[in-house]
Amino acid sequence: MEKIPKFKYLPDRALNSLVNGLLREYKVCGTIEKDGFPAFGEVSAADELKLTQSPTHLSAKGFLFPQREVLLRFDMRTSAHVPVIEAERQVLFGLHPCDIRALALMDRIFAHGVPDPNYLFRREHTIVIGADCMPDEYCFCESLGTDDVDEGFDLFLHRTGGGYLVRVGSERGSALLEKYARTREPGKAALKELDAANERRRLAFRAKLDAAPEELPAIYAKSDESRVWERIGAICTGCGSCNNVCPTCYCFDVKDEVGASLAEGERVRTWDGCTLEDFAKVAGGHNFRKTRAERLRHRFNRKFRYLSDTFDSLFCVGCGRCSRSCLVKINIADVTNELIRENAGA
Repeated sequence: MEKIPKFKYLPDRALNSLVNGLLREYKVCGTIEKDGFPAFGEVSAADELKLTQSPTHLSAKGFLFPQREVLLRFDMRTSAHVPVIEAERQVLFGLHPCDIRALALMDRIFAHGVPDPNYLFRREHTIVIGADCMPDEYCFCESLGTDDVDEGFDLFLHRTGGGYLVRVGSERGSALLEKYARTREPGKAALKELDAANERRRLAFRAKLDAAPEELPAIYAKSDESRVWERIGAICTGCGSCNNVCPTCYCFDVKDEVGASLAEGERVRTWDGCTLEDFAKVAGGHNFRKTRAERLRHRFNRKFRYLSDTFDSLFCVGCGRCSRSCLVKINIADVTNELIRENAGA
């Protein structure tokens, strides 16, 4: 096979051709403007797509792991049950590097142990097109090494004057680019502009962690008795926003819903969250994590400690969404830095 060049140059008008071509064959979900803010949503025309460099408040997780999905349908009269494994061919357009990293973690989770057929079937039918970004006050992906990505995408777009430098990440991405858009070799000026943009982005990070990523599991392992948990637990409302906006939270509940006939029903999977009061509640009303402080401690450890042994990776990608959406301004980077300082003092 012919070697794919590292970069192609895609003019603005060719981007519209690419999007409109994809719309003829796929459901396209990308960054749009909603109520004045960047968000992910389905687009029906190229001009609806807004490749913003600002972070979105919600990730694109829901297009692969829906907030509510039917797993099977059953008939209580015959004991018949039929699995429901469905997926449209879709394109996720405009994912930033941290979200592509998060997607790779979700792929590993749902393939681990007993593979999840619903997620994996949907993932198989999904094309990923990334886009570059600029951090805001909450982003700390640079501290975790998730501010750039070399794999996990089919195409990746870097904004330059009058167009985009495109990195091709797969044969499928190369075929789509060739089919729907006219590209050319990039000039030296465009490549220089990319280097300058990367440097501006590096200097724009304001939120940083004060320890290396590989040190964080051990720091969190020593923090169980920290006063930090009681302090932030006292102000936490237990709303679950941090779980809902996180691109790597994957906990769910499964319930059977029976229809009005009491004969047929569906088994439904819905998102759940470890910061919600009922998450660790069992029969008899007993709760393994009774207080909000305990529930917050558990969530932070899930991001920085508990899964690192199994997957050799942290499960926080530094997107800052939990801090950005928290009603009482609990900031995951600030809390982590406080624990780092406590550990150094100890």
